[in-house]
Amino acid sequence: MAALEGSPGAACGHPHGPPPPDTAAPGSLGGDGTAAAPGSPGGDGAGAGPGGRDREERGVGRRQALRAALAGVVGGGLGAAVAWLPARAAGDPAAAPPAAPPAAAARTGKVLDLTHPLGPDFPVFQLYVRRPVRRQVMFEDVAGFNTAEWTFNEHTGTHMDVPAHSREGLPTVDLIRAEDLVVPLCVVRIAGRAARDNITELTVKDLREWERKNGPIPERAFVASDSGWYRRVSDPAAYLQFDALAQVMRFPGISPEAADFLINQRSVVGFGTDTSSLDVGTRREPLVHRMLLTTGRYGIENLAALDTVPDRGATLVVGAAKLRGGYGAPVRALALL
Repeated sequence: MAALEGSPGAACGHPHGPPPPDTAAPGSLGGDGTAAAPGSPGGDGAGAGPGGRDREERGVGRRQALRAALAGVVGGGLGAAVAWLPARAAGDPAAAPPAAPPAAAARTGKVLDLTHPLGPDFPVFQLYVRRPVRRQVMFEDVAGFNTAEWTFNEHTGTHMDVPAHSREGLPTVDLIRAEDLVVPLCVVRIAGRAARDNITELTVKDLREWERKNGPIPERAFVASDSGWYRRVSDPAAYLQFDALAQVMRFPGISPEAADFLINQRSVVGFGTDTSSLDVGTRREPLVHRMLLTTGRYGIENLAALDTVPDRGATLVVGAAKLRGGYGAPVRALALL
């Protein structure tokens, strides 16, 4: 869940208040998440001018200028290549291009992706988090390559919460130890219960039952709660479950008792969920977040496809953007079998 940005007195931006999922914050992007600054290209690569003719009007002049600049760069590279040819023909080994890197070792196991694609349509609480925006700024027919700029909150999509998210002065994303991002993965199933009760929580009983079947939770493991909720992600209303009458969200989470068990009786590096929050959607205060993050551990939210991973035996690899000073970051979460 995202932290409130620029909201006085709010320590955390988790869904513990009344925001309906389809309500945009004042000054935030429009409902389609595609707003761009005046005069900048739109998400489809067209200009922001009337009728999307901006690119057309810039057309010839811009292309000629870019192509002239590129020609100078490419020309220099081509000249160097031509200069290299006679030496190579003469058999000079020092003139040969560098050897290709050795082929990667063959994989010995399966890799499962536990990550949702991140795009403008990913469900977010718009009072706290703006929708992601993608804007193409370079085009292959003009510059010879494509480039896009993205704008998104660090707590959007499949992402990690780090200690500084809960308390200033604790480790930020760039300070999370690399060895804590490649760890044993334990998956605890509550999907059957979540299908009947949309505000159920992972409990100590669930964890003890898991250990009865699978043995003790390994040292430095990451524990993930599989509620089956990830299958709803294409339907924001079903995924976020905003209850207008109670002014809360309704989705599963992790109980404070289970959090305490994992933190104080097991030596986990963190835990996560396939929902939008570590805390159950009806909890107004981010208690479980604080319990976990203030102890130096991290959490992952919006995980996907946990039902494809065995209860035990996989290794979790968390590919997190190393954002200096980041309170969180989108991740590519992979399970190695």
